[in-house]
Amino acid sequence: MTKKRKIITVFAAVAAGVAAVGCGFDKYPPKTDDAAKEYVKPKGSIPTQEEKDIVNAARAEYEQAVKAAE
Repeated sequence: MTKKRKIITVFAAVAAGVAAVGCGFDKYPPKTDDAAKEYVKPKGSIPTQEEKDIVNAARAEYEQAVKAAE
């Protein structure tokens, strides 16, 4: 068996294996009875002043870096 023929045989075997494994793939998981019927929005929390200060400092640092890059 020549080298080219071996490569073609291996490629065909791999292609057949991929085709066999890829068949029957279900994109969605099966539905169950315990699934929620409606979406419950998570309750948010109001940030503390310390958390607001951290966010504002990070925003100011970002804006200063953007202005310096221009």
